Amino acid sequence: MVVDVRQAVASIAQICQAGAKQVNFATRVALTRTAKKAADAEVKEMRDVFRNPTPYTLNSVYVKPATATRLEATVMLKDDATKAIPAAKFLRPQIDGGQRVQKRFERALQAVGAMPVGYRAVPGAGARLDAYGNMSSGQIVQILAFFRAFPEMGYKANMSDQRRARLARGTKRQQGFSYFIGQPGDRLPLGVYQRTSFASGTAIRPVLLFVRSAVYQERFDFKYVVELTTQKEFATEFTKAMVEAERTAR
Repeated sequence: MVVDVRQAVASIAQICQAGAKQVNFATRVALTRTAKKAADAEVKEMRDVFRNPTPYTLNSVYVKPATATRLEATVMLKDDATKAIPAAKFLRPQIDGGQRVQKRFERALQAVGAMPVGYRAVPGAGARLDAYGNMSSGQIVQILAFFRAFPEMGYKANMSDQRRARLARGTKRQQGFSYFIGQPGDRLPLGVYQRTSFASGTAIRPVLLFVRSAVYQERFDFKYVVELTTQKEFATEFTKAMVEAERTAR
């Protein structure tokens, strides 16, 4: 996110009657300091608009500082990640609105034909949630293992009749329960269900429900936070930096 501050720089520099070298220094310092304040404001905004955001999300904002030859400081979301979806991708629907990015485990389930194309998976009543309200990674791994949906095992979107029957039936029971893909009864939605055995019978609980779309409304106004912070902070930071420049020049 970039905000043009050239007009503010020209106005303050004219009042201070500073030389080009001091103006360049003050601009560089003020841009970087303002950008850092904007990044802090973005983190605060995340805490306000998202329910219990994860550390990964909160740490996704970073600043590219200004330099003497590039008088521009940029506030950005990280767009690369080794084992997770980059913040720039999964936060984009929250900023611009639209359908959320498909998660890795959703792609895995879809690739083996367990989840229909165009659907998303949301936690059901039987899902185990972590401290941030997200589905437990351990349970996700367990489900992928049950349906052999790990990437290293290869994907086969076109299933045989035998494969479809196995998914609907579920796998062998482990620790008294098994998972199966289906739509039990007339009113229950399609999804991943856990079947648990008891001495008196069995119980079925939805773990993942498959929904046609997961569309988000715009709720994280990234651009506005940067613009507002710049309006509030840049002039003050530039004036302070000009004082530092003049002190250094003496």
